[in-house]
Amino acid sequence: MSWHERPYADDSYGGGRGRFADNPLTWAPTVARIAGIRVRVHMLFILFIVLELLTAGSAFLFVLQWLFILFGCVFLHELGHCFAARRVGGSAHEVLMWPLGGLAMVDAPRAPWPQFVTVVCGPLVNVVIVGLTWLVLQTGLARSGDVELFQIFRGASSEALTWISPTVWASLLFEVNLYLFLFNLWPMYPMDGGRMVQCALWSRLGYARATAATAAIGMVAAVVMGLYGLMGGRFILVGLAIMGYLVCYQERMAYRAGLLGDDNAFGYDFDGGYSTIPSERPRREGWLARRRRRKAEQAMRRRAEQLAAEQAEVDRILAKVHELGLASLTRGERRTLETATERQRQRDRAMLGSLPPKEL
Repeated sequence: MSWHERPYADDSYGGGRGRFADNPLTWAPTVARIAGIRVRVHMLFILFIVLELLTAGSAFLFVLQWLFILFGCVFLHELGHCFAARRVGGSAHEVLMWPLGGLAMVDAPRAPWPQFVTVVCGPLVNVVIVGLTWLVLQTGLARSGDVELFQIFRGASSEALTWISPTVWASLLFEVNLYLFLFNLWPMYPMDGGRMVQCALWSRLGYARATAATAAIGMVAAVVMGLYGLMGGRFILVGLAIMGYLVCYQERMAYRAGLLGDDNAFGYDFDGGYSTIPSERPRREGWLARRRRRKAEQAMRRRAEQLAAEQAEVDRILAKVHELGLASLTRGERRTLETATERQRQRDRAMLGSLPPKEL
């Protein structure tokens, strides 16, 4: 799922001690720090895990195994967003795990390509895991014949699914990551698929129009998901469809109200949060930013060397005029001197134009 900068992202909200008593449902304790990224687990997610285990019955170990894999794969998905954001010159400081997935709090550069890279690297993590587990199942390291793929989503059999079986681990990893990948590609906000569509349209339409177009597509996609969920009795999909529709509708209304500027100075952005609130965290320079900076520095050095060479040539020509007279100059030397003289006149006129009237 796409990352969102929620207002409870820092300690002063929800996670802090003072706010816990006000609204316990916003409490998300910190469970780890990895590569400078704080990992928090929302109370609703903890309740979800507890309820799943309490209702597991004889399949307790299998459900525990499934929850462990689901948590780990979603977390790796969010780390994909975080490390990609850092790679393109942005920053990442927190991952929040909650019942609908994970939320990676990142700040990527406000341009289509860095945003797209940050978005796509989340699902790519799931693709890599799917590929590796498929190879494991096909090469016989885990026997795929012992467990039918996708049976977890039709109900687990505690007799067939032994939690210590390598086949079960490989099958679950394959299934969970495949479904996470396909689910996140759905083209609506706040899914990764919606952000990918927005990034693809951004360079052609601009940020605001791309957001509005993606919101319109997402509203249709939400209706399709909701109808599919109703026909199949999958009410979780219905709930997600309603949430996605409301999010897309909110973005659409923000566009019509003129709250989405192409510079993204106003409005709500799912990868940067409330962008009217400037981030106080220093950005870590990524490889792309370093490459651009090096190119700019090289261009400045070349320009400085060129100007120094031109000035040296002008000084030589002026020394020749002083010694032998103007008639001694060649056609090329005359042209060089005229060009330098004209350039100096332009600089003088620009300097005079920038001075206040009293200094003229």
